[in-house]
Amino acid sequence: MIQNPNELQKILVVTLSNLGDVILTLPVFQNLHQNFPKAELHVAVGPSAAEVFQGDPRIAKIILYHKKMGWLEKFKFLREIRSEHYSLVIDLRRSFLGLLGGARYGNSYLSFSCQTVHRAEKHLRSLRNIVRDDLASDSFLKIGSAPVRIMDENDFAPDQKIIVAAVGSKSDIKKWPAEYYAGLLDRLAINEGCQIILAGDTYDISDAKKVKNLMQSRVIDLSGRTNFSELCSLLKAASLLITNDSAPLHIADALKTPVLALFGPTDPRKYGPRQPGSLVARRPLFCSPCEKAQCRYHHECMKELGVEEVYQKSLQILKDDFQPKNLKILVSRLDRIGDVVLSLPAIQAIRDRFPNAMISMMVRPYTRAVVEGHPAIDEVITYDYEANGRHGSIVGNLRFLREIVKRHFDIAFILHPSNRAANVPFFAGIPYRIGFRSKWPFLLTQSVPDRRHEGLKHESEYTMDIVRAFGIHGTAPSLPHLSVTPYEKRQISGLLEAEPCGPEEKIIAFHPAASCLSKKWPLERFVALGKKILKETSYRLAVVGSAKEKASGEFLQKELGGRVINFAGKLDLKMLAAFLERCEFLVSNDSGPIHIAAAVGTRTFGIFGRNQAGLSAIRWRALGEGHALIQKDVGCVVCLAHRCSIGFECLKAVEVDEVFKQIPIATFQ
Repeated sequence: MIQNPNELQKILVVTLSNLGDVILTLPVFQNLHQNFPKAELHVAVGPSAAEVFQGDPRIAKIILYHKKMGWLEKFKFLREIRSEHYSLVIDLRRSFLGLLGGARYGNSYLSFSCQTVHRAEKHLRSLRNIVRDDLASDSFLKIGSAPVRIMDENDFAPDQKIIVAAVGSKSDIKKWPAEYYAGLLDRLAINEGCQIILAGDTYDISDAKKVKNLMQSRVIDLSGRTNFSELCSLLKAASLLITNDSAPLHIADALKTPVLALFGPTDPRKYGPRQPGSLVARRPLFCSPCEKAQCRYHHECMKELGVEEVYQKSLQILKDDFQPKNLKILVSRLDRIGDVVLSLPAIQAIRDRFPNAMISMMVRPYTRAVVEGHPAIDEVITYDYEANGRHGSIVGNLRFLREIVKRHFDIAFILHPSNRAANVPFFAGIPYRIGFRSKWPFLLTQSVPDRRHEGLKHESEYTMDIVRAFGIHGTAPSLPHLSVTPYEKRQISGLLEAEPCGPEEKIIAFHPAASCLSKKWPLERFVALGKKILKETSYRLAVVGSAKEKASGEFLQKELGGRVINFAGKLDLKMLAAFLERCEFLVSNDSGPIHIAAAVGTRTFGIFGRNQAGLSAIRWRALGEGHALIQKDVGCVVCLAHRCSIGFECLKAVEVDEVFKQIPIATFQ
């Protein structure tokens, strides 16, 4: 350690080249300025980051260097450095300048540590044995006292929170997809009323333009239109910065502006925000952080980071909700849409018992959107184990298992008794594993008898049995609930305007599909019911379903005419929930949409066929008030379900007039 600070006349800091990297070296300048206030402070910096120090009275001289200069230029540059007769050279680049710069003192070039530390902390360690031990980590960044006004054709609303999004990065591998950014920023603008501003340098203009063109809401695009000082002023005024791993992250962090940083291949422990009130969003895939410039897995670490997950983290920052979540819980449900919806009461019971836990839900990819953004669920993990899925092979399964291991779960609730659902928690080493007793009971640490095949109570009650086995008791499960945001409502309004359909026009939805033939009412009966509704009421009809049901939707639209909207294959699950909330009623086979409709508060009429124990309406009816159903007993001693040998007579026995009369008359006004 230098004993006499007054003997230092000039100090040179050789910093880095890129803007973000230079920002991370600023604590070094802060410590030198505090410890040696009488010494002149010089900086050697690359041209692209020189503006960080321009106009700062604490910096006596800025010396520009180029990383790619030739040997002759390097010799001239070294001679210029030596002519200054520096007392101390801090060479953060570990280049020749620290060794050949002619200074009496310098930082050590030897630094060995297996510990992963933040880059700002690593730079500070260069000052060991030079300044006092209690190194300050404050930033050296200084902006003008008066904020710089950024002129734009749009004015900021005075009562709006400003959210700045830096959507670009010099490395493509670190970019979150443009369509994801657009969805996130639209949600923040529409649902939360925030003013969205896109920022970045000239390299980010094309990325910002892509995002802006995909957005539905108003956005101010300042990418490439601000200098460094203006960018600092903008970030200082923002309520939140959402960014990839890029320079604006480190600038905002230095200014103590909350940051939501989206990480994939790089390590947030080295480059993430450090200030309280900031968060990192990332997917802990088996290969991340790889810290490589190339990706052989098609940027999965960024693409797997879903919009809803990032949106919820944004709200957490905006609402200053930073409750510790030490207990980590995994809930597994790997079957279909309706099954996942009917698991929500059990998940809500877990949340009520452990309000501060981190709750993740493991589902199949096509059911992910049902539960993303649910207030009881923090994270949705997709297990794509189908034949062509990314986890379908042995290697893919091992990759997925590693991703679960990296999360360090404490408890697993396995709500569906498949060996696959139980294998993952077992091999991941989750200490407590609760589920239905299956063929391999050793996979669980606690189990309940699997009596679902008896069909004596509702599916939601059976899933609650798993939760109760862990000691989470309640009188009865709550009703499944799915919330619809203004963002999804706006999407549906836009689709209806294109039909056209008036904002006050009432709609009855049909869902003529199902997962099995034993659950499908004949399509011709839906046609006949639709004709009767259109003839005797002023309602519109709409057909909903997945892309596989496009042909059925087109057939119904052709048979029923212009007052029918065909949305089959046009709505994702979140939009389906928003549309069903907009409808007065849903007529459906025994299938997932009937439970989605019930969960958003829309009345349903369910058409049930098979009457086998465990497959009937007793277990699978829609929950809540205002729902009706029909199921005919045609005398089958044993129901063979999809192997029916009499042509599904139970479904054919359901007449159109019966359905029409049982739909509540209050619907037809």
